[in-house]
Amino acid sequence: MTPVPQQLVRSPGWVRAVLMAGFGVLLLAAFLLPAREPGGLVIEWRPSGELAGLLFLVAMAALVLPQFFVRRGPALALAVLMVAAALLNLADAVTPTLLGRDLNLYWDLRHLPSLFGLVLESAGLWRVSGAAVLLTGAILLMVALSYWIWRKVLVALTDRRIAIGTVVFLGVALDVTAFAPAEKRPLATGLGLDIVRHAVALDRSLRLSGSGSPTPAVLATSAPPRSDLAGLKQRDVYLVYIESYGTTVFDTPEFRASLRGSLAQFESALRASGYTIASNRLVSPTFGGGSWLAHATLASGVRLDDPVLYSQLLGSGRKLLPGYFKDAGWRAIDIMPGTKTPSPEARAWGFDREIFAAELGYHGPSFGWFAIPDQFTIDRATALRSALGSEPPVFTQIVLVSSHIPFSPVPPYLADWRDSGTFSTVPADAWEEIFRQPDWAALAPNYLNSLKYDFDVLGHWLSQQMLENALVILLGDHQPPAVIGGELHEWTVPIHVLSRDPDLVAPFIAAGYVAGIVPTQAPPHLGMEKFLPSFLEAFDRPG
Repeated sequence: MTPVPQQLVRSPGWVRAVLMAGFGVLLLAAFLLPAREPGGLVIEWRPSGELAGLLFLVAMAALVLPQFFVRRGPALALAVLMVAAALLNLADAVTPTLLGRDLNLYWDLRHLPSLFGLVLESAGLWRVSGAAVLLTGAILLMVALSYWIWRKVLVALTDRRIAIGTVVFLGVALDVTAFAPAEKRPLATGLGLDIVRHAVALDRSLRLSGSGSPTPAVLATSAPPRSDLAGLKQRDVYLVYIESYGTTVFDTPEFRASLRGSLAQFESALRASGYTIASNRLVSPTFGGGSWLAHATLASGVRLDDPVLYSQLLGSGRKLLPGYFKDAGWRAIDIMPGTKTPSPEARAWGFDREIFAAELGYHGPSFGWFAIPDQFTIDRATALRSALGSEPPVFTQIVLVSSHIPFSPVPPYLADWRDSGTFSTVPADAWEEIFRQPDWAALAPNYLNSLKYDFDVLGHWLSQQMLENALVILLGDHQPPAVIGGELHEWTVPIHVLSRDPDLVAPFIAAGYVAGIVPTQAPPHLGMEKFLPSFLEAFDRPG
């Protein structure tokens, strides 16, 4: 048997070794300083209870197998574990500040490729490559530093006196933390609670997504009854989602001031064209992203705040909004310029026709990850509707994308809509400014500009190109990411209903919508899941 090194016992240098190990532990604790509070990202100065627990277990093991910790392997394994915990802790701390919601590993890890593609398209290959090299280098440096620290700590713990002292000291600290009130705990426990939350969420998601899993109670409820929609008078209906259009644009003073002119011009143009307008607020099931959860919540009458519920909904056979329109005699089409690779699940929506990015046929300059500018999408929607003929009426769902993060580049609005597929009328010297890299530390100006662009597009479309008395519903899908408007805002989005036929807007006003473009209602607000049953009932034939 290899004798256990006893240099820490016999040499006067053991004090220095212990001090080095202690200093190293302080550096490890610094890895876990970031924390989150309702107000945003903070520094948690209390030592990490999770690190203390790990050191406690290592010290206990060192008492039994001291020779094992002289090897390099344990130090390397602990270094990798420590860096992984630090990265998870940082992601948990930063996500609410950036997106306004908690990190969801099951959900967010699946969308990393799309996120990478979005950043690559926006920032460019060289910038992304440089950032990736720096990030990889920083992680490797953290692993190397952590390895060096653990080597010092493990060698120190081969001294039984040090190991026993560590076990006693940390055992007391952990016991006090376990039984003390949260505000009096000597050790922080945020990382451990987040790990438990992730484990529970992953277990639940995997169980619900597995074959033969039980139907969640929320999906087992009865769908709203059929409606003949006679109150719509056989008119076309347009449901238009404006990406990241949240009520923060009305509730944040500087946002409200920036958009005031654009919204006033939009409302004025519509009123001059004979429109009646009413507005309200709805509570979205998601914040900062996950648009499809909002779309499906409104279409199903079920609050879908979990991507697993969304998948189960599409596999449940439950009738969605397009199905109700088809039952009442409407045709139903869906226009999704942001969908590049359609999912087979999309058929469960029940549309007669689904038009995705490739079928739109856009060949102009690419405006970010989603490429297709909203003006072109709306122009194509007009052409597609015209080609369908006047009878029977059509329900059209359109999902706009130009106001998607990073809100850049913002397409220029074109007075000549015939040029919306080529942009040949845009001066050559204007393109440098259009494609200027966004300031990633200050995205709000681009966010507001993208909404101004959309309201310019929608204002012209509704006042100049739409000649019939259709019912048009404009609404946001979710608030913008918290990096834009903050994480403390309500999860509410504006909804505007408008038509040249006041009878089509009257049921909404009777339900509490206010006249005009500004939704002034005070909370509480109804969730998006309440829209479908109330809409079907409002336009059903009496009796």
